[in-house]
Amino acid sequence: MKNFIIFTKNYEPNRELIDSLISAIEVKNGKAKLIDQTNMSENEKIEIPEDVDCVLTVGGDGTLIDAAQRVYGKGIPLLGINRGHLGYLCDLDDDIVFPALDQLFTDAFEVEERMMISGTLVDEEGNTLSKAYALNDIVISSCGGLNLIDLTVYVNGKYLYSYPCDGMIFSTPTGSTAYNLSAHGPIVNPKTNVILLTPINPHTLNSRSIILDKDDEITVEITRRHIELSENAEIAFDGGHKVILEPGKKVIVHRTHAKTNMIRLKDLNFLERIRTKLQAI
Repeated sequence: MKNFIIFTKNYEPNRELIDSLISAIEVKNGKAKLIDQTNMSENEKIEIPEDVDCVLTVGGDGTLIDAAQRVYGKGIPLLGINRGHLGYLCDLDDDIVFPALDQLFTDAFEVEERMMISGTLVDEEGNTLSKAYALNDIVISSCGGLNLIDLTVYVNGKYLYSYPCDGMIFSTPTGSTAYNLSAHGPIVNPKTNVILLTPINPHTLNSRSIILDKDDEITVEITRRHIELSENAEIAFDGGHKVILEPGKKVIVHRTHAKTNMIRLKDLNFLERIRTKLQAI
């Protein structure tokens, strides 16, 4: 590969690295187009040239996830250069960026396919109101501060459970180490294909996460607990693309056909990554 797009959410603090990266690519007779997301709106479309071989993101995990959203369905592989904090999804640090370019130009890498999920908001008649995608997770949370919400879950049309809770996380294996982990959900190998359901602070004895099949269709509706209170919930897709779930409306979660392709350069397996990135014992 030799044609690259470089994504960043904040160009100025990363200017020296990005400019050096572009120069190094051009020295190797490659091409690099910079896309600075600093002043871009959340849903703003970008033009991806047909000959792009790879998207390099410069920032943290959030930058890589945002890039995955913007190139959804195009099959272009992504590789993250970590300039954030944890950088669990980002393979490269400053000291190995330029040696890594040699591997990219000689195709000495592997590509991992990462499952994505979608959430479709429908009204009482089943009409689609909105739809968005997530590489990490779809999170439903209360709009009423500390007020509980009642979320009723159906899997493939069959009733599963009603949760009085602060919210609920639907996570991909890639997102199992994100908010799902903080909510005491299970860690899953990102190369697997499952959907994780993790309630957030459920007010019930049944507080465990559930691992569902990749082809399951999950429907969630909010049940009104108090007539006098507003009990709307907010749905966030990878932390953005937020929409409101009201009583009477439903959100349908399922796997998408398109996947995110991630480049892997390091010989670092799943358990080693957990230990080094999450400082597990």
